[in-house]
Amino acid sequence: MNIYLVRHGDLYWEDNIKKCIGITDINLNEEGIKKAELVGSFLKDKNISKIYTSSLKRCKKSAEIISSILNVPYHIENELMEINMGIWENKSFDYIKLKYPKEYENRGKNLSTFKIENGETFLQCYERSNNIFRRISEENYDNNVVIICHSGVIKSIISSIENIPLDEILSIKLEYGHIIHINYNKKQYKII
Repeated sequence: MNIYLVRHGDLYWEDNIKKCIGITDINLNEEGIKKAELVGSFLKDKNISKIYTSSLKRCKKSAEIISSILNVPYHIENELMEINMGIWENKSFDYIKLKYPKEYENRGKNLSTFKIENGETFLQCYERSNNIFRRISEENYDNNVVIICHSGVIKSIISSIENIPLDEILSIKLEYGHIIHINYNKKQYKII
């Protein structure tokens, strides 16, 4: 079985300021739409039978584009949503560092267990992401699937497969539109 983890495309920033946007629901920009089209073209000969996506706009739009290119339906899975950043949602990183300096420093030191008010820890995101990933792969073992989601979710899955400590998860680099090809043979997951 082949699983293609796809990070959504580039984002539309209203004021051109990059922000902390876990579950904040924002759209793709033109470049993000082009990247989704390129991903769809790349996957055209991969015999994809199902597409799964986060319910957030940036992933859903990517799924719509890829679905139309592949002529394969997409299914929304809420568990594929990005990590919830609580009261930091939709705030610039400069603002966060200024307003919450101790918390920001603590997050850097205790990434897996740090939880901002009304948010989620990376450990919670990791467990949720890997549970849905394993469920999708078991339910679709005889098929090839695409999972369109977010950086935190993909990094959580990669860290599980590659045995990367959760506190080092931010060392995994993913660009917008990045594709991670994973092979699963019922015994193990292997990043190709």
